[in-house]
Amino acid sequence: MTSVVCRFSIVFAAALLFVALPGHAQEPKLAISGFDPVAYFTDGKPVEGQPAFEYLWHNERWRFASAAHRDLFASNSEQYAPQFDGYCAMGVMGVAVAAAHKDSVDPQAWAIVDGKLYLTHTKGAMERWRENARDNIKMAEANWVFVKDQVEPVLVGPPCLADPPTVIVTTSTGKRVLIVGGQSALDGDGRLVGKGDMRAQLEQAGKNVEACLKAAGASKSDIVLARTYVADLGAFKQYADIRDRYLGRESKGSMTVESRTLADPDSLVEMEAIAALD
Repeated sequence: MTSVVCRFSIVFAAALLFVALPGHAQEPKLAISGFDPVAYFTDGKPVEGQPAFEYLWHNERWRFASAAHRDLFASNSEQYAPQFDGYCAMGVMGVAVAAAHKDSVDPQAWAIVDGKLYLTHTKGAMERWRENARDNIKMAEANWVFVKDQVEPVLVGPPCLADPPTVIVTTSTGKRVLIVGGQSALDGDGRLVGKGDMRAQLEQAGKNVEACLKAAGASKSDIVLARTYVADLGAFKQYADIRDRYLGRESKGSMTVESRTLADPDSLVEMEAIAALD
């Protein structure tokens, strides 16, 4: 009996030690939200990968839509992997209000330039990045030498939307910056508020931005840049004071523009903001 108990104790202690080993409990993160990097090249569009087809590379879990795609990636990972280890190409480049940094990406915001895959935090960022893509790439490649060792972006989470994410990034100058992902007029249950009503949607989107700022310990006064996308610029101008109430007066770099590609067909407004935390 003593022998059995002793053997059990040894096995149990070994199991505890195994669980407690540094890094064992921390599973490698899922790259680009589980989307298949090979599909951008073969299918010409973002395709979600499957848990059954995973491959570990650069200490990240990469998923693929098929075993064939997984094998292609395994045979030539550098060719298919997004540049900058899948971080936002614009973030690595750096912008006026946020020096070079690591940022999360939207797998739907992508471009292939000279046979290489690039991703950005939002589709709007990708549109701006593509306007001068090759120069932006050169700048980001020069920055990546030191950005690759910087602090990981931190997801803020609820009450902010998961998609697009709201993150806290640490820039190459050591500053912490909050990037509020585009907020539309969704309530806490994900239902659109004020269908067909610009005023109501501006109010709800503004409240959502306010909640994200508060969750990260920031406020309207910390906003250094904000962008508002509206379905009808004329209708927006009647209620521009609501935008100012939540985002402040438009400063240099901030803007309100008309867009026909908002997240939801019934969305009339989306707001995004960048706030300084230090």
